[in-house]
Amino acid sequence: MRVLCVNQDPGISPDRSKGAAIHLMALREAFGAEGAAVLALDEPDAGRLDVALEAALAAGPVDLVYERYALGGVTASRFARRTGVPHVLEVNAPLLEEARAHRGVEDDGTLLAAEIEAYTHADRVLAVSSEVARSVLARGVASARVVVRPNAVDAERFLPLAGTERSIPGVPDDRVVLGWHGRLRPWHGFERLAALVGRLLHEGLPVHLLAVGAGDVAASLRDRVPSTHATTLGWRPQSEVARIVARFDLMALTYPPEAPCYFSPLKLLEAMAVGAVPVVPDLGDLSSVVRHGHDGLVVTAGDDVALYDSVVRLVEDSDLRRRFGDAAIGTARRRSWRGLAAEIMGWTPGLVTP
Repeated sequence: MRVLCVNQDPGISPDRSKGAAIHLMALREAFGAEGAAVLALDEPDAGRLDVALEAALAAGPVDLVYERYALGGVTASRFARRTGVPHVLEVNAPLLEEARAHRGVEDDGTLLAAEIEAYTHADRVLAVSSEVARSVLARGVASARVVVRPNAVDAERFLPLAGTERSIPGVPDDRVVLGWHGRLRPWHGFERLAALVGRLLHEGLPVHLLAVGAGDVAASLRDRVPSTHATTLGWRPQSEVARIVARFDLMALTYPPEAPCYFSPLKLLEAMAVGAVPVVPDLGDLSSVVRHGHDGLVVTAGDDVALYDSVVRLVEDSDLRRRFGDAAIGTARRRSWRGLAAEIMGWTPGLVTP
């Protein structure tokens, strides 16, 4: 199978380290691992992209155009329609609404028309969450064309470690580690995590915070968590992150109730894949990824008492942590990038526009 993987968003080019770029590369690598010949086309210019698509087709048959939707992008959609190549469009967020709300974009109708065109002509739209799927359906897309698949995990990289393999300099081996990794955003509620760890320490519980990622983590920890009980590693290449995350015992996501519900955080399944037990709020699709009482705990968003009680329960009960952690590994391995790529490739023979 020959797959053209298209991305018109210059902000998530493969050489960048943000989560969206990691997602982009992970799925391309997964297509290749499943036996596809993958041609990556990262080209924001519509004219140059069209030339590249036609050149790819001239070089040999194309079985699938897999595109990560970028705001206003219709070039790959039009190419697929005129050549009869199946087109799967991945949608990660309500991009037009985001642009209006956060970047002050004013649309004269052009961007909306492009979004409707791209969505409604795709043979299948892959939405990363139920909320994203609702935004796609609101554009008039037939429900038979829309599937919801959350972001996945590189199950061959994020693996549980044992014994001294888990040791991280500065992190005591006899402490229960609450982990965080990513890029600080206002809606992450990291201050709530810092306050939680501070309270746990004040109550004498044997915990340690391990944070890896971009942003001023130290400022959020100041006056909340003593430096002796926190290790902040800053940004690390994705190749190093799995080794660090493998030291996590718990991951508490502390998104506030008003946080956007269309997200599908990569960090969640990456932590679960190494056996870290998640505690998540009941926002978006998080409670469908984490099964309460099986592979983690789900609490009411914004309920700090429930969050504290849930984490205390896990800190104090190592058998429960182990049981949930083992189940979390199984959940994550069933949601691998390779599994998702294989599923998408399996759609191709039967892709028929309703």
